[in-house]
Amino acid sequence: MVRTSLARAARRPTISFPGGVAIPDWRAVTSPSAQDALRAVFRAFIGPNWGGMDEGEDQVRRAVLQGYVESDRAPTPTEIAAIAGLSSHEVASALQRLASRDLATLDSAGRVSGAYPFTDAPTEHCVETSGVSANVMCAIDVLGIGAMLERDCRVRSACRHCRRTLRIDVGDRGRQIRVVEPAAILVWSGGNYADGCAASSLCTLQALFCGDDHLSAWLAIGPIRVQDGVRLSLPEALEVSRAIFAPMRMELRTCPSTT
Repeated sequence: MVRTSLARAARRPTISFPGGVAIPDWRAVTSPSAQDALRAVFRAFIGPNWGGMDEGEDQVRRAVLQGYVESDRAPTPTEIAAIAGLSSHEVASALQRLASRDLATLDSAGRVSGAYPFTDAPTEHCVETSGVSANVMCAIDVLGIGAMLERDCRVRSACRHCRRTLRIDVGDRGRQIRVVEPAAILVWSGGNYADGCAASSLCTLQALFCGDDHLSAWLAIGPIRVQDGVRLSLPEALEVSRAIFAPMRMELRTCPSTT
């Protein structure tokens, strides 16, 4: 029994942010497919990059996310400094370190252009909720916004194969799929991470599809192999999203309240 428990724990790794927030929360993931997808994302991206942050990095990370929530765009360095209570030099240094961890993307001037799950860049994925309307990095990220903010939300996306507009309403404060249009929407979760940037590699392989036929057609014509990813139902994809983003929810206490 002890050996089995240890083996199970070894298959459920986590990293900790300062303050003790552990990511991911494996209790949110119940299906084998969701567990496989989460392990792949952790192994490729979260585990190697996100652990071992210092307090300054975490303050700036939280300030960046708070800025996105409050203004629907990346905060400026001055805004980050005000939110975090740090000097401009401390913010600039921490942003560079966060970029090296791939927790933020910066433009050529060192300003934030994205911080998982949000981005200033146009993407297939947009989330709308009380106080928030933002572009989001990928299909897994966009499904996790409700859990992170503890709000109901509406996801607007597009089928990667046919570009049809997709609608997903997530209720119960980010814990349950409510409305799905069209009804057969599913998620492909790829595991390829490259060049130290999930936004340009791993995130491009977390995609939504109208249904299995369009996923199969996309896999048939592209360079992606079936064995390089996991097919997830929407509830399974929501489990993965909640496991990653729900633990961050208390870090956004000052975001606008639900109306």
